[in-house]
Amino acid sequence: MDSKIKKYVTNLLLTTVLGGVIGVLNYLFNIGLARFTSEAIFSIYAAAIGLVYLLQIPAISIQSIFTKSVGETKGGDISTFRIKSFLIFTLMGIGFGTIFLIFTPLVANTASIPTYVVPALAITLTLSFISPISKGILLGKEKIITVNLLLLAETFLKFALGYLAIKTGGNISLLILANAIPAFLSCIVVLPLLKTKRSDRRKIRINFKELLLITVSFLLLSAPYTLDLILVSTDFRAQYAALSLIGKLVYFASITIASVMFARLSNQSKKKAELKTLGITVALTFVIGMGMTLGIFLFKDSIISFAFGGKYMDVSIYFMLFGLCMTMYAIVFMLANFFFSRSSYWYVLILLITTVLQVLLFEFVSTDLASVVRNQVIIYATLLLLSVLYLLFKFILKKDEEQKS
Repeated sequence: MDSKIKKYVTNLLLTTVLGGVIGVLNYLFNIGLARFTSEAIFSIYAAAIGLVYLLQIPAISIQSIFTKSVGETKGGDISTFRIKSFLIFTLMGIGFGTIFLIFTPLVANTASIPTYVVPALAITLTLSFISPISKGILLGKEKIITVNLLLLAETFLKFALGYLAIKTGGNISLLILANAIPAFLSCIVVLPLLKTKRSDRRKIRINFKELLLITVSFLLLSAPYTLDLILVSTDFRAQYAALSLIGKLVYFASITIASVMFARLSNQSKKKAELKTLGITVALTFVIGMGMTLGIFLFKDSIISFAFGGKYMDVSIYFMLFGLCMTMYAIVFMLANFFFSRSSYWYVLILLITTVLQVLLFEFVSTDLASVVRNQVIIYATLLLLSVLYLLFKFILKKDEEQKS
């Protein structure tokens, strides 16, 4: 096996193991909320966390563009880049956070949440512009183990903040901030430690046009697992949130290796090598997703009992189907990251189509829990089919102009 492929597979496996630990902790975090808070608090948090996922899209896109910029700039001046980036993105975060706060009534009404939680959401948005800087730089240098250890430390802190929130009566604002503060503190600690070798003097540039495109793309890509919690009827939102919680265990476990793939692609330039990287990643994603889905199906009764203390028993019949949906979605996420790493943003049209379809389904064909699950199956299946077709026609069947080595 080629040494670079061997290193890549090793990084994937290490990330899978550490990602599994992180996933379990996040799972316990959400279980604690579902089990030890009232249904009313859990329902509010479910709607708020949908917004948190959307508000943290800038973090995902900024991390990706930093990874791409650093990975493509060999011998880049990290010392200057980190200081300049921190100042620029801090100002951007404060600006967007302030705008978000101004629209507090609109946000609260649209998401069916109390107005008092909106300031915590605004802070989350602000921090999402700052927190990914350090990890983006590290991933650009393919410091995979370091990033995984940082994520693990952040998860422990998130868990501690969540525990404190539960013990203080289910403080929704603190529960929301538990999703933002750990990553921000991690960035503040690590950023001063990122220094440049004396020989590294090339200027690292950020393409802000590409940053905007990738932000819009990730925003639409996140719609299937965020809009559902916002659009679903409050009559059965808690039940669907419980099902979604189990499904996201499969999804987040399966996409832990996405950042490793993006970092590798950012350091590659040949089409054949890129497709091999994608193939290895998708195969491992499928194995993780289906393995998790099978495990959840076999132990569904125990999971319901442990996770929710016997509440929401009626959702267990959808575990297998929802786990399969999350596996499909995880594969879509990997394909999307591949497209973004190659600056192929026509894919955004596919994401826009599926987002509109999801809104229409929730608006006109969502009368009970079963109909919502059916709608999600349609969304994930459509998204996977269109993504595979895009890959085939854009990258595989298209005439390869790369010269044979």
